[in-house]
Amino acid sequence: MVKLDGVDIRDLTLKQLRSSVSVVLQDVFLFSDTIEENIKMGQRKTMQMDAIKAAASSAQASTFIEKLDEQYATVIGERGVGLSGGQKQRISIARALSKKSPILVLDDSTSALDMETEHEIQKTLNGLTDTTKIIIAHRISAVRRADEIIYLEDGKIAERGTHEELLAKKGLYYQTYLAQYGGYYGS
Repeated sequence: MVKLDGVDIRDLTLKQLRSSVSVVLQDVFLFSDTIEENIKMGQRKTMQMDAIKAAASSAQASTFIEKLDEQYATVIGERGVGLSGGQKQRISIARALSKKSPILVLDDSTSALDMETEHEIQKTLNGLTDTTKIIIAHRISAVRRADEIIYLEDGKIAERGTHEELLAKKGLYYQTYLAQYGGYYGS
C-alpha cells in the first residue's frame, strides 16, 4: 500500500494525488511562451513573481534568465528552442520547485547540467526537508545522499542500500562509482 501523509492514495482523488506530485523529466517540454509562464505552469493565476524568482534561483536558472534582454518575459520557442539542454532542465526544475509539492520526482533531470550546477541544485534538494524526493539517475552524484538507493538491472532490483552500504558491497553500484569517479570522492 502506498500512502501520502498517512492516507492511502487509493482514497485520494486523481486531482489530489496529481497536485501532490511535481515531476521533472530528462526530456523537458517547454511551451512557446515566456519563461515566467513556463515556470508558473498550472498556477498561472496564483503564483507571484517573487515565488517564480525564488524557484529560478533555487534551480540555478536566475543567472542566465536575468542576462536575457527580456529576462522572465523572454518568449521561448516550443520545446525550449533557443535554450541549451541545461537551461531547459533548470527552467523545468524551477517549475517543479515553485509548486512546493510534498513529492518531487526527478527523472535524470540533471543529466544536461555541468557538475558544479548539479552540485548547487543538490544542495537545494537536500534542504527540502518536508519533501519526499524520488530521484532516477545515472550519476552517482545525484543519489549519493539518498536515504535509500535502489540499483536496477534488467528491470529488477539488483542492489539496495545507502551510498556507503553499496560501496562496501563492492557490487554493481561500486563498479558504477569507480567508472564515474575512480575514487575521486572517496567513500
